[in-house]
Amino acid sequence: MTEALDDLKALYQETILEHSKRPRNFGKLAGATVKAQGYNPLCGDQVTLYLALDERRHIQAAGFEGKGCALCLASASLLTEAVAGKDESEGRALAEGLRRLCTEQDYRPPAALEPLQALSGVRNYPVRVKCATLPWHTLVAALDGKGEATTE
Repeated sequence: MTEALDDLKALYQETILEHSKRPRNFGKLAGATVKAQGYNPLCGDQVTLYLALDERRHIQAAGFEGKGCALCLASASLLTEAVAGKDESEGRALAEGLRRLCTEQDYRPPAALEPLQALSGVRNYPVRVKCATLPWHTLVAALDGKGEATTE
């Protein structure tokens, strides 16, 4: 059992490193209809999230710019892949699920959160939770029409 758990942790760590070194959808999104800026004053992470929403508020595409720790950048990269093609309520549900995945030990995530499981390890490092969740707070701020989000 321990070996399988170690293998899973290694896979999650590899996923985070891959997304931080080669972030998906990095850059200003042409055709973005909403955006929000997120800031984590604790460690200085900064994220600007761009969303292209259609008239029914389906997320057609997502992109981001930012600087910060590997965990924050990986989370933003994973976010842009996870929300593309989702409607607003699905995007909000992913954000809430990710928050729970990162903070609740006994949380049993739905299948929709499977691609985000790599971020679940932060629950063992409370000081890092804000790094992983900043892009998701920024997503909700963008969907709410707010220009800014913070982890405070």
